[in-house]
Amino acid sequence: MSKRLLLVGAGHAHLEVLKQLAEHGLSDVDVCLITPSPYQYYSGMFSGFTEGIYTEEDTRVDLRPLAQRAGVQLIQKTAVMIRPEQKKVICHDGSVYPFDAASFDIGSRSLPESVEHSAAQSIKPNYHFTERMKDLRETPQPLIVGGGAAGTELALSIQSYKHMHQRPGQVRLVTSGSLLSDTPKWVRARMKHILKKKGVRVWENEEVKHVADDSIETSRGNKIRHTGVLWLGGAVGDSIFIRAGLDVDDRGFAFVSRTLQFKNYDYLFGAGDCITLETDPDLPKSGVYAVRQGPILWENLKNHFQRRPLEAFVPQKKALYILSTGDRKGFLIYGAVHAHNHKAWKLKHKIDREFMAKYK
Repeated sequence: MSKRLLLVGAGHAHLEVLKQLAEHGLSDVDVCLITPSPYQYYSGMFSGFTEGIYTEEDTRVDLRPLAQRAGVQLIQKTAVMIRPEQKKVICHDGSVYPFDAASFDIGSRSLPESVEHSAAQSIKPNYHFTERMKDLRETPQPLIVGGGAAGTELALSIQSYKHMHQRPGQVRLVTSGSLLSDTPKWVRARMKHILKKKGVRVWENEEVKHVADDSIETSRGNKIRHTGVLWLGGAVGDSIFIRAGLDVDDRGFAFVSRTLQFKNYDYLFGAGDCITLETDPDLPKSGVYAVRQGPILWENLKNHFQRRPLEAFVPQKKALYILSTGDRKGFLIYGAVHAHNHKAWKLKHKIDREFMAKYK
């Protein structure tokens, strides 16, 4: 009798699993992919789309032909509940999907409950990103909340779009800490200089306390006007894991071991931003690691059904980051090595194009 594997979400790691299934298959296992959109958008190209370099088609993978090649049933629904003991996933419409093993690659959310019903918008779920960005970049005073990689990239991309298309206005960025707070001091200083040079106005170490329709108020009492707010103020876990009673960290991300298995449930797997490695709890929520987890996840799902030993995911000590800074320039950071030029952007462009080509 065949077993059933549920893939919940179509993030970076699950795209790799689908590719491997298309190439190698998995005998005696029926595989279903549960995800709300027929497309998976690649966040690494969002800055290029915002600036006007990439089309919407460039930034997304059509899951339908990929699933068909992989022999996977695509279920276009949103999973809202896990019953781990009963081995069932329940979707938004009440439909129930039993499984023998399940893997979660559902990403994170960035909009906290305190601003859910305000003017603030998120880039997640990411299939709404392109329409939201088309509107936001045309407004005179778009405001980004969050000074991490995504916030700085998109602030610079919107500013570059405005300059290129002669749209009036200035991008504003507010962050509760320092810019790129997880990076060395010299990286933060360089990014601050780039933002200032490009014309983005920045407020550091100011927490957003209230979001109104035309302004925000900060912890320092500043009232900053806006014509749209994009909230990128730190990743938060999907509440599906908390509702299921699974072991999560203080932000709601499910704990997994280095074999990418959930704590206490060897038939539940996870990858990407939605999980936290018990052995590396401070690992940044970055696609760099999710991409590396994909091949390990595939091997471990396969080995789980074949009752073979599982492999360990060991994060690389140094990761290459290239942040798009607008006007086809990139800020490359790799340990102590750094560069800010067109060559860095060309490398990012090449890496992103090659990643997408694998799954189209």
